[in-house]
Amino acid sequence: MPARASLSIAAIAVVACGSVAFTAPAVASPAPSRTVGTATTDGSGGAWTYNSDQFPAGARLAVTAVYPENGSTIVSLHLTGGGASREYGAHAHKAACTGMGADALGHFQFVPNPNPLNPTDPDFANSSNEIWLDIHTNAAGNGRAQAVVPWQAGASRPMSVVIHEAHTSTEPGAAGTAGARLGCMTVPF
Repeated sequence: MPARASLSIAAIAVVACGSVAFTAPAVASPAPSRTVGTATTDGSGGAWTYNSDQFPAGARLAVTAVYPENGSTIVSLHLTGGGASREYGAHAHKAACTGMGADALGHFQFVPNPNPLNPTDPDFANSSNEIWLDIHTNAAGNGRAQAVVPWQAGASRPMSVVIHEAHTSTEPGAAGTAGARLGCMTVPF
């Protein structure tokens, strides 16, 4: 895996009027990456399922991350063999996957929420500050999602994509929530 470029100029976040604004970094973009895994109960396929009834063992995930020169990040998720005709939430998380879904920690945020007691603060739990990949599958359990965020992570980077039981909420008091963790794949963003 090629080394990632470090940020020489910090990305600046401004919290004003209830929104987060981003300034793209002025550095070389990281190399694109693609990670593929098959969900198993023991992670031996490169991905985990924590609930085979809702996220079947054998489901295949492919995550691609591309870093355009404009400072944005484009992440694509392709799922095959998931639950038929259902909605999943999916997000980039802070830590790698293990046999315990909680080990992936919380959502990766470009501008971290300074108040961990309010994890659903919509100023930080939103699709511009986090990578949200909500997906709807067809009758065969296949689906795609794409997220475009106006930033590229620096030294602190997301490390996994977690599949959740429902699409991501944007409701007050529940922003960023998507139910139980059903699966996980470590992704070298």
